[in-house]
Amino acid sequence: MSPNNTTGDEVGLQAGLASAPTRTPDVELENVTLKFGNPGGAEESTIYEGMNLTVERGSFTAIIGPSGCGKSTLLNLVDGLLAPTHADGIRVMGTDIRSDPDQTRHLAYVFQDARLLPWKTLRENALFGLRGLAVQKRDRWDALLEKYFRMTGLEKYVDHYPRQVSGGMQQRAAIVRAWVNEPRVMLMDEPFSHLDEISAGDLRSELIQLWNMEEDRRTVLFVTHDINEALQLGTRVVMLSQKPVEIVHDETVDLAYPRRPDSTEFFEVERRLRRIFAEKNGRTVGQS
Repeated sequence: MSPNNTTGDEVGLQAGLASAPTRTPDVELENVTLKFGNPGGAEESTIYEGMNLTVERGSFTAIIGPSGCGKSTLLNLVDGLLAPTHADGIRVMGTDIRSDPDQTRHLAYVFQDARLLPWKTLRENALFGLRGLAVQKRDRWDALLEKYFRMTGLEKYVDHYPRQVSGGMQQRAAIVRAWVNEPRVMLMDEPFSHLDEISAGDLRSELIQLWNMEEDRRTVLFVTHDINEALQLGTRVVMLSQKPVEIVHDETVDLAYPRRPDSTEFFEVERRLRRIFAEKNGRTVGQS
């Protein structure tokens, strides 16, 4: 574990925390400000002001922070679903998505709930994702569907409708729908938060296996409110503050996979991160 020991004053600058990647960046937010107007002409709400974040290619970055601070908003900025009030750059694979929105075709999004179309089978939902982005050649579709349904253990359920499978299976199908396009960058917004802990644990293990299966790993930005989950998954943990959002802690996680939350090493790292979270946000954090 290589913690960043930047002081609180230095953290406010943010640029130093999110810079100096050792590999080509896949995602770059440069001096991003986002403000929302309030009803009745009240003063604007500032979500981000001068935010800087660089995400290396092939990394698994877990983003944690207090509820409502703007973690999901960050993913929406990266995907072009929200336009910033100001930014010097919002780049995916080196191209600013504001000047070339088509660059977001290299992204895929997995939400908190599966958002499967109930009138389509699991296979048809994945096909819908393939048709929607149209980044894969048609003659590869069958092979891609077979590959990812098999890897997620859903090969026997491809002709089932969402209502016929469990919530965990629905979320697996949502991951297949995203991964089948083989995106360069995967955005994941608390995808396991609505599942019981056993199902969530199984899916965390499967996600890491899926991410690890290729030498040229996909880049993952994974939003979670759970420090334990962040440590189970991430090669990097980025900790956000309350609004206006700052990066208050940023470190590389060098624990080997698969990670055991009951191990002494894992527990010590988790305890330290919980203490930092409490100090930076002026609150206490209970055990997950």
